[in-house]
Amino acid sequence: MASFVPPATGVRVVRALARDEHVETLLVQLDGEDGQAPAALLRALDEAGAVRRRRELVALDRGRGPGVVEVLDVVDDAPTPAVLLRHLPGPRLGEVLARRERWEAGEAVTLLTGVADTVARLHDVGVALGVGGLGGVVLAASGPVVTELPAPGLFAAEAPEVVRAGVPEVGDDREALRGLALELLGRVSGARAAAALELATRIAGTAPDALLPALRHGLGELAAGTAVRPVDPEPERGPLADASPAPVHGVADEVGGPAGAGRWLELAGAGELRGRVEEVTARIRTLLDGMPALRRRLVLGGGAAVAAGAVLLALVPGPAEPAEGSAVEAATGTQAPVEPAGAPDGPTVSDDPLEALTALLGLREACFRELSLLCLEQVDQPGSAALAADRAAVQALRDGGESTAPAADPRGARIVERLGDSVLVEIGPETAPASLLLMRGEAGWRIRDWIAAGPSAD
Repeated sequence: MASFVPPATGVRVVRALARDEHVETLLVQLDGEDGQAPAALLRALDEAGAVRRRRELVALDRGRGPGVVEVLDVVDDAPTPAVLLRHLPGPRLGEVLARRERWEAGEAVTLLTGVADTVARLHDVGVALGVGGLGGVVLAASGPVVTELPAPGLFAAEAPEVVRAGVPEVGDDREALRGLALELLGRVSGARAAAALELATRIAGTAPDALLPALRHGLGELAAGTAVRPVDPEPERGPLADASPAPVHGVADEVGGPAGAGRWLELAGAGELRGRVEEVTARIRTLLDGMPALRRRLVLGGGAAVAAGAVLLALVPGPAEPAEGSAVEAATGTQAPVEPAGAPDGPTVSDDPLEALTALLGLREACFRELSLLCLEQVDQPGSAALAADRAAVQALRDGGESTAPAADPRGARIVERLGDSVLVEIGPETAPASLLLMRGEAGWRIRDWIAAGPSAD
């Protein structure tokens, strides 16, 4: 891991969380009196990305409050704006759904009520999450929190239903919430399972404009809320393909809708967004003046750490461009819509252990890029030392630390010993550790253990 920003600035880059040709999200650490606090740095890479970041900042500022990630700092005095967000620990909503088959009624009520309240509040202030918006919800200690708004819909606060019905992102939010409710209520077990299914049936037939109030009322009748039971082990993050921010809608997309609604809708061109961002920046600067030293070190006016980071990082070559249509990983918490419940198909169909090794190591590298725990089950043998070590390494990366996982290059690998369905493979003299043990089961070849090199004979 490289530190691209001088330590004096107070910001240390840990790794990239998501990146495409226009924007990127970096996991960073803020050095302060209270230690190192993780945060997410959202940067624009070009003018198109600048429009997206400014639009996202406007949405985050309007929606500030319960259920929305906190903005720590903003820099918009350069061609490439940057936004610093609090990085929240905890699994994504989709990850928990992928791992939890049964739910208590109180848990479902707690989760759905938190999401519904946040969506309703955002709509009231003129913000819609848009397609995939619920994929950015993290189950933090305080409850569900929206951690990213890559393609929000913007419209006037307190707009009437005739206007909201004409905003595509509002419709996307309502249908996503309906789908989430049906999914969760259908998994409720115990004495309230029948009542949950009855509520799901009503919600399925509710008109879009009545969905939010009907759901909130029904949840109040279903059960008292209880804390959501944690998942062990912690589930993996969302897929890379869903991590890239959605395209920005043009002005033509914004002004569509019912006749007479135009005065309520807000054009989101770069010029107007920049003016709105200037207001947001000034307000945040005022708020930061009264905050603790950790925040004051990041204020906009005095050579702020984020400003330095935005400038210095622009001078550093970015990571290799991903293939078209892909991204590095979901943003805070970065991160994205629901990951499928099943892990990806294993790549080890070959009976040749060396061919299987190449595929396994390639998939393992992808698992580490995605910070995916479930993905590792297609690489390492269940219950093995290798799986335990790789899971610990991924968790360390998620927590903002450095990985201690062994790296290996399959080039030049050779079989040292083979006994039935177990193979000891030597990786090469320049790779540590020196060897690994492969085992073949019903699912194919998997890594069982990493074997460190012995003492040198020199």
